Amino acid sequence: MTTALYEPRIPDNLNIRFVENRILINRPAQEVYDWVTTWSNLPKWLPMALGTEVRRGTADVPAELGDELLETIHPELNEKPKLYTVVARVPGKLWTVVGRDVHDDGSLAPAMHAIATFTTFDLGDGTTLFCRLFERLIPDTEPPGPHPVEDPARIQPGLELIKAHLEGTAG
Repeated sequence: MTTALYEPRIPDNLNIRFVENRILINRPAQEVYDWVTTWSNLPKWLPMALGTEVRRGTADVPAELGDELLETIHPELNEKPKLYTVVARVPGKLWTVVGRDVHDDGSLAPAMHAIATFTTFDLGDGTTLFCRLFERLIPDTEPPGPHPVEDPARIQPGLELIKAHLEGTAG
């Protein structure tokens, strides 16, 4: 099984783009799942996140169905803040959030713009394969080509931080 960066085989001229990252973590799957699905840990690893605010739920425990998080994104990435809502949850295995843009006046876009799915695979030896699949709907007004939030090389250092925190090697 390869854990290399995802190499997309899907054309980037569609109205949706995909980026997948994965990493092996020397911790049990439930522990990995609990850590990455806890809202307060997001700024510790996600390189795009400038800040977060829990709108529904509890910051320091794994997020439940319907919980919401407002994520502000580094301005140089030219992305609006996102309100993420947990829409799928299989404890210890899968967690999916959908994000809607938050307009400058605080109103929400009428449709989702991004989907992030985290999966943990127990490899049977106390090691977990953690995968993050990010899907982004592309507006007609966006120039062609990948956006920085779709670059697996920008996300992989974040997964390295998850690994470091969980394995106790974070600085």
